[in-house]
Amino acid sequence: MTDYGLWNKSKYDEVKVNLENKVIAIENELVGDTTHYHAFSGFETVTYEDEKGKEKKKSQSKLTENCRCQDPVDCPHPYQLADDGAGTIVKAGNKYIWGHKASVLGFPAQGIPLDAAAVADAATFDGATLYPHVESFFIHFPEIEDNIDRILYDSACDDQKLKDRFMNDFGIELKTSLNPRRRQTVTQGLPLGMARLTPYGNMICNAGIRMEYKGIRYSSEKFIYQAPCDENGIAVCKNCGHKEDCCPNAEKGRVVNVDFGLLPHINQNDPPMAKRFKAIMTRRPSVERMIKRLKCDLSDDRLTKRGNRSFQAYLDKTMIAFHILLRS
Repeated sequence: MTDYGLWNKSKYDEVKVNLENKVIAIENELVGDTTHYHAFSGFETVTYEDEKGKEKKKSQSKLTENCRCQDPVDCPHPYQLADDGAGTIVKAGNKYIWGHKASVLGFPAQGIPLDAAAVADAATFDGATLYPHVESFFIHFPEIEDNIDRILYDSACDDQKLKDRFMNDFGIELKTSLNPRRRQTVTQGLPLGMARLTPYGNMICNAGIRMEYKGIRYSSEKFIYQAPCDENGIAVCKNCGHKEDCCPNAEKGRVVNVDFGLLPHINQNDPPMAKRFKAIMTRRPSVERMIKRLKCDLSDDRLTKRGNRSFQAYLDKTMIAFHILLRS
């Protein structure tokens, strides 16, 4: 079953049955993310030269001869990786995990996983796993491709070239959380009374209050912010101790304009501070619930077999169980 990919075929068949029987309603959005599973193997660190001749180090599973020859010295079989596909996965807080990586796709509104695919190399950057997975997924589900307008992902895919590729190849908008990369908080050149402007576009005044984003004035190329109101609908500026130095004549609270140049990494046509952007991205965390159901409720995050084919079969069997339970 594993060697011939029959588990994989059965997984797609179960998903198609649920689509045909209307157990799953086709949505116009997909959501994706990656997750890790602890590998059932050890690793060794090897040194190699990259394409520029620079010496680098990489972790890989140990080499072994995948045979049962009685004479290992003169055995003609080549050495192979004992656990192909396993790699070092870097998590937040400088945490490193030796394991396998899976890419998960699903419908965000219903919270239903549609596919889980093993990544060929677990050390692959998350932003490089989405496109090949979506491309493969649409081959099996062209009826879903025809209905998808948008894909939601985290900041790992916040890359304009990747977004353009999805739009050009599939006509699909890739919407991601903002990745400010190494942008620093702005503290100089801000309007009077403003303390700092974060790389995410959040304006904080001298009183420590976060200003509300209101929109864009394209004619003057400025972002517009205004002081929020309290629970009684009164602007917080009214009783603020900084009012005299900041906005003594503002009756409805301080309004500030910020040049586009202070936030050059933010797309002016789709700023992440906008309410519409935030409303759409509230559906992205649904993929975390999908991963929890697959990895915690129906299986385990510690593998008991080696190799990427076995890992893919493990994911397939979990998906089969999920979709059988879904229609039951």
